Amino acid sequence: MSPRRLTDKEGELFSRVIAETYRSRLGQECSGLECAIPVEFRTKGQKGQTIRSLAIKEFALDQILSEGEQRAVALADFLTEAALNELNAGLIFDDPVNSQDHQRKERIAGRLVEEAKSRQVIIFTHDLLFFTKVCGAAERAQIEPMMHWVQRGANDKPGFVSLNDAPISTPQYLKTKLAEETLAQAQQLLGSARVDLVRKGAGQLRRTIEEVVPHLLLKQVVRRWDDRIMVIALRRVMWDQILIEEIFEVFEMCSAMMEGHSHTEAGTEAPPTIEKLGQLVERAKAIITKAKPDKPKN
Repeated sequence: MSPRRLTDKEGELFSRVIAETYRSRLGQECSGLECAIPVEFRTKGQKGQTIRSLAIKEFALDQILSEGEQRAVALADFLTEAALNELNAGLIFDDPVNSQDHQRKERIAGRLVEEAKSRQVIIFTHDLLFFTKVCGAAERAQIEPMMHWVQRGANDKPGFVSLNDAPISTPQYLKTKLAEETLAQAQQLLGSARVDLVRKGAGQLRRTIEEVVPHLLLKQVVRRWDDRIMVIALRRVMWDQILIEEIFEVFEMCSAMMEGHSHTEAGTEAPPTIEKLGQLVERAKAIITKAKPDKPKN
């Protein structure tokens, strides 16, 4: 009952059908993640199965590579296996950028977003820089990510998941969608419950104005959560003083309505109304439309 013949045949089939394709794809993935090092792909038979391993000549990877390089090669290996197995309908990653520098984080973000074009990709991360790079890559790829905030409970109590929420949900706030949804909810309520939602909507709208300034008005010359300054983007900036005054006015009115600011009743137009929030939403939409175009080329 020795499985030796099965092991040999499985190894032969693996070598003929999979190995060369695997080597080629692994090389592509390593290059894309900037870990293009002379990694060798090895296989050996064991109890009817083919076990694969990666090494650099006679050395194991952990004897030569840094922790970041090892993780990058492991990620490349995982992506290679996923690409060659059509049964993999979705991929889940748990903090895939540990021990990585900023440049490789950007590479990994772009690669995972590229993968999301053909299958569901779920990423767990507490790295805000990487999170921002994923959002930026998704925006460039015209993919709208769905973000949830997962938080551990205190004193061994269950944690919670806050849907459609994140510490820095920039893509969501570049539009007025959240404020409009809150406005629609407020229209279904009365009294203090309505006022609370109107204040919440004003806060969401103020966040939208805050995001319009660096992303649309200033064309991301200075990006949040990034150590680079895009000097060449200055050519795209179109400064419009009338638009600046409109941004300032809407921002101030949202600040006066939202929770967390202490103003006189006259200043807050107590209580804030759904009509006023609706007007501010429309003004914010107009601001976004005016701020989007680049400076005309000469």
